[in-house]
Amino acid sequence: MEPITNPKKECIKLTPEQLYEVYLECNVPGAPVKAILERYGLSPWDLVSMRKKAKAAVIEALSRTGKPGRKQQTIPVERYQKVSKELEETKDALAAVGHELALLKKRTS
Repeated sequence: MEPITNPKKECIKLTPEQLYEVYLECNVPGAPVKAILERYGLSPWDLVSMRKKAKAAVIEALSRTGKPGRKQQTIPVERYQKVSKELEETKDALAAVGHELALLKKRTS
């Protein structure tokens, strides 16, 4: 990442990707953290904030249970009842067809 020089000490808006690159650069063992932060117009408190946010994001991501994929969603009660009714009707129809099949097999044997 190309450093953004800030000779006038103006507030520079860095993108999240740029902030992450600064975070990684500061976490290299033996890195001159103060010089890196000054190069981008950041203070030590900004790095503390980035570290807290990174830790919280990692903990949140690792604490998710279940499989990755679609998130659970809330559906209206009416929709649930309609789908449950359709499921029961389908089960009843399948049971009736199975019963008829058993009777037909019995007659042909």
